[in-house]
Amino acid sequence: VHAAGALVMADVSTLAEGVAAARLGADFVSTTLSGYVPGQPKRTGPDLDLVAALAAATVVPVVAEGRINTPEDAAEALARGAHSVVVGTAITAPTALTARFVTGITRR
Repeated sequence: VHAAGALVMADVSTLAEGVAAARLGADFVSTTLSGYVPGQPKRTGPDLDLVAALAAATVVPVVAEGRINTPEDAAEALARGAHSVVVGTAITAPTALTARFVTGITRR
């Protein structure tokens, strides 16, 4: 990939994977897979602890990705050392957006 002139972003689920990916030449590490890999606990929010751990343990930029649902989640990811934040479903999926509103309304 590097020989073709492109950068490499490694999607990881653990600190060990992120450290290994950086050591093997990844240009970025992303928390994309945290909470989605079999054998790991499912998460309802972003893995901000992993963001902080990766930022402290690697010299490559860390991308916070996965269940970033609010502006507060994004700001906290940046505060914990993320170089950047990927927001997906929270802003791109009409069904998920509608479900959040319905849940909020019915709780009241």
